[in-house]
Amino acid sequence: REIFLHSLYTLSSKDVLHLKSGNQQRNKNKMVCVMRVIKKEARDKNVWIEKLADWTPEKVMVMWDVVSPVLVAKYLKNVKRPKETAWSNLFKKISDASAFDNRRKKRGKRQSDS
Repeated sequence: REIFLHSLYTLSSKDVLHLKSGNQQRNKNKMVCVMRVIKKEARDKNVWIEKLADWTPEKVMVMWDVVSPVLVAKYLKNVKRPKETAWSNLFKKISDASAFDNRRKKRGKRQSDS
C-alpha cells in the first residue's frame, strides 16, 4: 500500500524496477494512467492535494479513504478482495471500462470535427 500511495504524486522509472514482466516504460505508463484516474476522482471529491509540499501521510490516507470506495464501486465490483487488488489489475479493469482519458482519440476527433 505504501508503494501505491507513494506513486500518487510522482512516479519515476526506478519505482518500477522491481516489476519483472514486460517493459518498464510500458509499466510506468500504465501506472501513470491509473494515477490520472485517481487524480480525477480525487478532484471530483475535492480531496486532491495540489502542492507536493502539502502531501503528508495523513492527508494522503484521507484522500485514499475517499477515493478508494469510488474506484471499487466503479471498476472493482466483481472482485472478491478489492482492497488487495494490485495496480495492474486495477489498470485492466479501468481499461476494460474504457475510462482512460485517451488524448489521441480526442485529438483525432477534434481534427475530424473541424
